[in-house]
Amino acid sequence: MKRLRHILAAFAGAHVTPRAAALLFAPALALVWIPGWVAYALASVWAVGWLALVVADVRGALGPTDLSVGRTLPVKFSIGVPNRCGLTIVNRSARTGLVQGRETPPSAFSGTRTFESLPLDPHGRRELEFAFTPAERGAYRFGDAAFRTLGPRRLAGHVFEAPTAQDVRVYPDILAVHGYSLLARRGMLHEIGVRAARFSGVGREFESLRDYESGDDYRDIDWKATARRGQPVVRRFEAERSQTMILAIDAGRLMTARVGGLAKLDRAINAALLLAWLAWNAGDNVGLLVFARDIERFLPPRKGHRQFLAILEALYSVEVRMEEPDYARAMRYLASRVSKRSLVVVFTELVGTEPSRRLLSVLGQLTSRHLPLVITQRNAQVEALAQDMPVSESDVFRASVAQDILHDKAAAMRVLQARGSLVLDVSPEKLSVAAVNRYLEIKARGRL
Repeated sequence: MKRLRHILAAFAGAHVTPRAAALLFAPALALVWIPGWVAYALASVWAVGWLALVVADVRGALGPTDLSVGRTLPVKFSIGVPNRCGLTIVNRSARTGLVQGRETPPSAFSGTRTFESLPLDPHGRRELEFAFTPAERGAYRFGDAAFRTLGPRRLAGHVFEAPTAQDVRVYPDILAVHGYSLLARRGMLHEIGVRAARFSGVGREFESLRDYESGDDYRDIDWKATARRGQPVVRRFEAERSQTMILAIDAGRLMTARVGGLAKLDRAINAALLLAWLAWNAGDNVGLLVFARDIERFLPPRKGHRQFLAILEALYSVEVRMEEPDYARAMRYLASRVSKRSLVVVFTELVGTEPSRRLLSVLGQLTSRHLPLVITQRNAQVEALAQDMPVSESDVFRASVAQDILHDKAAAMRVLQARGSLVLDVSPEKLSVAAVNRYLEIKARGRL
C-alpha cells in the first residue's frame, strides 16, 4: 500500500508522452502469436517494467518547485506592431531537464506562443523572447505560463502552470514614436519617407548659413555671404515656436473599416500621436478633440511632455461609435474654446455626398480663424473596383458605384481646397509619414 501511494504521488500532475504509449504497445503483435498463460505472463512483466520506467521518468523530470519563472512585458503595448515579451526560466535543482511550454497572451494578440524541448542545465537559466501583435487598443490580461517537463527518457514528466498572470494595456503605436525619435537623432528620417522642409516663410528667426541646394528659394540667398565665399549661400531659419495645433479625430462609423488588420480610426490615432510628439518637440501647443455625434474627448492646447502623455492616455480608450459624426457641433465646440489661430488637423472619412456636404458647410466658417487640414484615407478596394473591366451586369453596377464614390470624394476635396482648407488623401499605410510631411511643410512655410 505504501509503495502504491508513492506511485500515485509520482503521477500527480504528471503526463505520459506518445513515445511511452508506443513503447507500451510495441510487443502486442508478438504476444498474439504466443499461446496461453505465457503471453499473459510476458505482457504482465512488460507492463510492470514499462510502469517502472515511466515512474522513474516522472521522478527524474523537473517539477513545479524546481523552476522559477519570470515574465517581462512592455510597460505600454503598441497596437498593430510586434511587441517584444520575455520569459525567464531558472532551474533551481541540481538535475538536467527538458522543458516545453506555452505563453498565454490574450486571444486578440497574434504571434507564436509555444516553445519546444528546451534543455536546462543544473541551476541553469534560459531567457526566451516572444513577439505579440495586438489588433485593438484596450485593457487585456496575460494568463499563467503553461509548462510540460520531460524525464531523461522522454517517456513522462509533469504538467503545471507558473503564476505569471499580468494585466496589460494596449496604446496607440508608441513604438513608431520611439522609432521616429531615434531616426531624427541620427538624421535618417529620409529612410521612412520624411522629407526635409526647406521653404521660405514668415515669422521665423535666423538660425545659420549653409550652401545652396537645389530647391531652395532664391529669396533665402544671403548675397553678402555668397560674395565672400564665391558660391551661393542661403540663410537657414528656425520655425516660430509656440504655434498651436488641434488634433480633431472623427470616431464615427466610417472609421470602422479595417485595412491591413487595423481600423481606420486606429491609423488616424497613430498618426495623431506622432504629430503630438512632433509638436511637443517643436515647442508648439497641441490639443485634442475626439468627436462622433457628441464630443468624446477634449484637451485644450498646451505644450510640454505632460501634454503629450495626457494625449496618449486620452487616445488609449477611444472607441468607434456606430453613428454619424456631427461636424457642426464639434467645430462649434472647438471655436468656443480655442481662440488663437491654429492648425486644425481633421482625421475623418468622406463617403457619399451627405458627409461631404456637412463637412464643407462647417469648414468654410472655420477658415476665417483657423487653418484646417482635412486628412482622409484612400480605399484600395474601391479604387480597384472602379478600374476593373466589367464582364457582367453586376460588375458594371459595382464599378459604377465605386466610380461615384471616388468622384464624390474628389469633388469634396476640391471644394475644400477652394474654400481655404488643406487636404490630404493617402493610403492608410502611409498616413503617419504623409501627415508628418504636411505638418513640417506648413510650419516651414509659416502658414500659421
